[in-house]
Amino acid sequence: MILEDNDERIRAFESAVASLGSDFLLRLWRDAPTMIAECGDCMGEACLISLDHDLAPLPGSSADPGTGLEVAEFLSTHQPRCPVILHTSNHERRWSMHNEFRFAGWSVEIIPPFGDDWIQGSWLPRARGLIGV
Repeated sequence: MILEDNDERIRAFESAVASLGSDFLLRLWRDAPTMIAECGDCMGEACLISLDHDLAPLPGSSADPGTGLEVAEFLSTHQPRCPVILHTSNHERRWSMHNEFRFAGWSVEIIPPFGDDWIQGSWLPRARGLIGV
């Protein structure tokens, strides 16, 4: 389960998840309210959650996309289901999200989006380790 709004990153996450094999399905949301409304349907099958914080509205949309912190606050009210990766460059909010999960007993890690190939080079190896692939 991934919260991300950047098209280039989305393509990289799609490629990364595809490389894990056919047993893994990517569920991706571009805004917090939709993820919060829909993620309950797939929480039982989730093996990893990865969240960005700062989200931009879709072109032509005036709807507020919310933030990753809103998703973290929502998920932290639920029993821990799987590991969480925070992949936001927003340093202050990254720690706010981290604390929401940590105080609720979730396993949470930070993979900052540094460099051009950070999803393949940093995120994917850590995701593999967390889900045991």
